[in-house]
Amino acid sequence: MNQDGYIVEIIDEDTAIMRMMRMSAWSKCGKCMTVSSESEEILVEVDNTIGAKVGDHVMVSMEHINVMKATFLVYVIPMILLIVGIVGSYYALNAIGFTGATEIVAAVIGIALMGLSYIYLKINDKKFKESREYVPVVTKILFDL
Repeated sequence: MNQDGYIVEIIDEDTAIMRMMRMSAWSKCGKCMTVSSESEEILVEVDNTIGAKVGDHVMVSMEHINVMKATFLVYVIPMILLIVGIVGSYYALNAIGFTGATEIVAAVIGIALMGLSYIYLKINDKKFKESREYVPVVTKILFDL
């Protein structure tokens, strides 16, 4: 998956901030900072091992499989835990003869499980960043004519 944009800030010798247009596959993944609430431009941390400088027009790439894995971690796993938590606890509570508000307790358990998945992502955020697996990589510097 390739996208072009402009380097706006150098963080260190291997990392930069790039301004680019939001792609639908990357929308609201959490790694991007929007320029404004109405803008389709985003700021993204990129791996800049080729040494692009501020103002350079660059091409970045992120492996399609990594985009899909990130999407799965952020959206699919929490949703599965929410549904399994609600449905599983509803039937488990009925099976043990719980006489209270089964639906409410099941919903709370489902939401708690979903919350735990987000806590897990937050706790491991630094590990994900350090792995650089989910960070777009600057592949070439483009020359504007």
